[in-house]
Amino acid sequence: MKKGIHDVPFLTKWSISQFLERAAIAGLEGIELNLQEKEGYLTVHSSLVEVRAIAEEVKGVGLEVPTLSTGLHNHYALTSENSDLRKRGEEIAFQMIEFAAELGASVIQIVPGTVSRDTSYERAYERSQESLSLLASEASAAGVTIAVENVCNKFLPSPLEFARFLNEINHPAVKAYFDTGNAMVTGHPEHFIEAIGNQIAAVHVKDYRYESGDFAAPLSGDADWPGIMNALHEAEAGGYLISTPPAYQHCPERLIEAASADLTALLNLVEEGR
Repeated sequence: MKKGIHDVPFLTKWSISQFLERAAIAGLEGIELNLQEKEGYLTVHSSLVEVRAIAEEVKGVGLEVPTLSTGLHNHYALTSENSDLRKRGEEIAFQMIEFAAELGASVIQIVPGTVSRDTSYERAYERSQESLSLLASEASAAGVTIAVENVCNKFLPSPLEFARFLNEINHPAVKAYFDTGNAMVTGHPEHFIEAIGNQIAAVHVKDYRYESGDFAAPLSGDADWPGIMNALHEAEAGGYLISTPPAYQHCPERLIEAASADLTALLNLVEEGR
């Protein structure tokens, strides 16, 4: 697997040129761009000309953009009772597919949905599958994989349900974006990997502290990293490990260096466990 990091902790600290330069210096191989609504390196208002310019700049420093992500589907949920919000969520996903094709990204991360007390769980489940099946054809034509992330928002919380959800869609362009920290909130990472291992397209890497209930940088929480990494190896999961660490208030260069070193340490655990 390769090493990458998402851009979120650096959006207010560096220009995209600074971010790319620092990522390359830190020894990372790729970066994940997070689609923002208003301010960010990549937004819903970005033009294709701007996206192509980013692609050229990324290539110029020897990096890749393997994945795109977004938090917008937490609001524009594919499971929403509001049809306008659902439609906007689908439009955002279509835009991500278009941007991914321009950037050479093979994976886009999608939050499958949200539920509330007023939302029928069964109907939310159906709506999400309907939208993802609709998006799958477009993604497949563009050579992009939709990677559904296991989130901790009361929707698809268990490994078996998450696996069943993907299996029922049964489309080669719809796979899993496995998040280690989220899996710790709702279950155990190894159980998720066992259930969906051959469908993992990319991995979001973060830790979790059970006592405080906080997410943390890898190796600074309660995750059984040797178990997780060897489970990923046994499942033959490929692609990227994308670090999603909490932001530093100061010295972002230390964060990106630490994130790269942490990912190297995690990959070394696989070698040690063989």
